[in-house]
Amino acid sequence: MGRLIGIDFGTTNCSMAYLDQGKPKVILDKDRYKLVPSVVYYYKKNEEVRLMVGRAARSKFVENPFCTIHSIKRFIGKSFEMEEVQQAQERYFYIIEKDEKAVSHQQNIMIKIHEYDLAITPVEIATYVFKYLKQVAESFLSEPVDEVVITMPTTFQTRYAAAIRQVAENVGFNVVGMLTETKATAFAFGYANREDQTIAGDHTIAVYDLGGGTFDFSIFRRVPGGYEEIATLGESWLGGDDFDYTIMNYLIREFKNSTRNKRFADGKVYKDGITITNKDILRAIRTEAEKAKMALSETETTLIHVSKVIPEIDPAVDLNLKLSRDVLEYVVSDLIEKTLTIALDALENGHTLNPKLKLDALLLVGGQSRMPRIKQRLRDTFGDLIFDQILPEEAVAMGAAIYGNVLKVVQKRKTQESPA
Repeated sequence: MGRLIGIDFGTTNCSMAYLDQGKPKVILDKDRYKLVPSVVYYYKKNEEVRLMVGRAARSKFVENPFCTIHSIKRFIGKSFEMEEVQQAQERYFYIIEKDEKAVSHQQNIMIKIHEYDLAITPVEIATYVFKYLKQVAESFLSEPVDEVVITMPTTFQTRYAAAIRQVAENVGFNVVGMLTETKATAFAFGYANREDQTIAGDHTIAVYDLGGGTFDFSIFRRVPGGYEEIATLGESWLGGDDFDYTIMNYLIREFKNSTRNKRFADGKVYKDGITITNKDILRAIRTEAEKAKMALSETETTLIHVSKVIPEIDPAVDLNLKLSRDVLEYVVSDLIEKTLTIALDALENGHTLNPKLKLDALLLVGGQSRMPRIKQRLRDTFGDLIFDQILPEEAVAMGAAIYGNVLKVVQKRKTQESPA
């Protein structure tokens, strides 16, 4: 029997963890990165269509976004008719269509790559990601990895769990357990708290989980053997992708405003300004939006530059913009406040069940939770409760590995106690 690992299959990135002599540790890829991008890229070599996965695939987005499939988690177990899926067709560069041959209308999404005449389901794409994760884990651990605990958002329905279990089994994993990403985080906190005793005795914690595609807020109380969920709420279509899209639209609007009543090389005066529609240019702006968002978590200002944004009108015109953290925070403020509304509603639900409910710690997970404005608004709302001893990108996978070990111990005890 091979090793057990925990997998956090994220919208943007994946992370994996295992237990080493009872201590959770993160698995690294061959380049020593902790995160594996959830991206698949299709290309042709020697007249054969091939694919690459992970960091190498993500690097191809600028070169060919139409063959670079990312954020696939958002479509697993979803129906093509859902409103958010319809909106996604405007946001992503690859083609999203209805799978007319699907057995169930609840899972009838097909990703099309017309360049190579390919039609792939979200489950098939996720399978390639999981196959790569298994290879990375086995290479790092130098032994087979057969068992896995997989996490998922609290807002995802049963059909997502069934689909992702199918994905894992397709690549040879035995799925010993599945749990929500927020509960996995609670297990990671339990281990960290046991080590440093930040909070002694019984306690209640909240998990603010803002990843690439989903948001969840859950409240847990410590019980013998783990944590019990008191309340949880979330949004299945709210995450870093939506922050990037909002920033991109702001940049497009600013460029349009800067071109009002100006004459360009084609001889025309554009009274209302120019709206960028070229998909290659939009792809480049989307990439710059994501880079700016990450940069402004560390600095106060950043420069955005995209060359030749209206080549059909005037090839000499570039997009140049100095973006400040204050402006960025204003642009995405509605998204941030939406997460806080959900969090406060969850807390109110918890108080309904237990009027004496009091939070002892607030855990932040998901890459988007690193944003300084989010941390400040959480302090404004909940006080100085943020527990920052666990990295947002690692907590879920580590908790999954811990939970898997708990399941194995329980199973072993049951086996030992069973009559011969």
